[in-house]
Amino acid sequence: MNFAQGLSLALLGVCLIVAVWRRINIGVLALASAVIILLASGASVDKMYTTFPGNLFTLIAGVSLLFAHLEKSGALRAFVDATFRTVGDGTYLLPWACFLIAGALSSMGAFSTAPIALMVPVVAFVSVKYPRSFFINELGVVIGANSAGLSPLNPTGATLHHALSEINVANNTWGVWAISVATGAVAVAALQAIEAIRRRRGASFIAPAIPKDASSPDAPQAGNRTYAIASGCMLGLFMIVVVVFKFDIGTTSMLAALLLQIVFKPSERELIARVPWNAILLLCGLLTYLGLIKQIGTMDVIQQVLSGITIPALLVLMLAYITALLCNIESSTIGVLTLMAPIVGSALGASPSIMLIVAAVAAPAALTVMNPVHVAGTLIVANTMEDQQSQAFGRLFAIAVGCSVIAPGILSAIAIATL
Repeated sequence: MNFAQGLSLALLGVCLIVAVWRRINIGVLALASAVIILLASGASVDKMYTTFPGNLFTLIAGVSLLFAHLEKSGALRAFVDATFRTVGDGTYLLPWACFLIAGALSSMGAFSTAPIALMVPVVAFVSVKYPRSFFINELGVVIGANSAGLSPLNPTGATLHHALSEINVANNTWGVWAISVATGAVAVAALQAIEAIRRRRGASFIAPAIPKDASSPDAPQAGNRTYAIASGCMLGLFMIVVVVFKFDIGTTSMLAALLLQIVFKPSERELIARVPWNAILLLCGLLTYLGLIKQIGTMDVIQQVLSGITIPALLVLMLAYITALLCNIESSTIGVLTLMAPIVGSALGASPSIMLIVAAVAAPAALTVMNPVHVAGTLIVANTMEDQQSQAFGRLFAIAVGCSVIAPGILSAIAIATL
């Protein structure tokens, strides 16, 4: 390992520490660190910029704009309301309705934060009628949205695929998504069973905050009906052309969003504000830095070091638990996966069980997002009765830690059994 390679790893560690400690976007830190690496290594700036992930930039921005139309038009809200009306008074079905709605939206490409931000207050309002099921309903939303976020149509799944493909690792993206969704479903079932046992023992339950306006939840109102129908149809057409005909996700979603913009003329400022620019900066900055350190040979050094671990089972467990740990202390799960994917691919990319290994590392990350350090956990706490918010905070943290201990072990064991 030469000086520039060692420095690039040290700076990457510093970026992660500062991002957690000072809550600074790790993409900004990574791009700033790239200046030092360029000077130390003599690498070409122009060559570094060839690693800028323009495809991911277009995908995240395009899909976010398309879903912004769905939200602005009221189509998303109408879909959620219709689903809850169908479930009716089936309190045991409500968590699964939440899981399926959020999972479906994430699978179709919505950045996981979007369905969570939309549904958490809506579910809190619905749960006023069924306060004992409020907590598990919200967990269903969060787990569903994030476990389905490994869909190749979703920014998280697309980023994972991009990071692996950059080091020539072939991976079954839909297979990883299916394992992640199945893991999320098992987690919801287990948590629902635990909640049922607690209720039978007379344990206290966490109740939702009562909305100020009892007639409707604090959520956007529907736009005109034609706009909503057109937005829903456009989403369906988008799904068909990208899944069946393999059109590019980013440019196709941009075209769909543009057509809706031209026809219905909603406020462009409001739509653009829905694009997760913070996540785009994080991903583009971090991936550009990772591309740079790959160019100077740092990833090859990491691969050589990890190849010295002659017990693959130990390596799988180590990577899975490190990822889960980082996801509990860093609020950006997608940032952690972006960081870990090249390491996993470099160390174990040649394994015929790579799909199961990637799932063992990535799927448990979806179960950490109810940790209050994440936006999802914070939203649940904010929609809880004020005098129970400390209790909700503690339980969310305990569940996140418990999932981080159990899920990586089980999924790693499955992957190890096939090695």
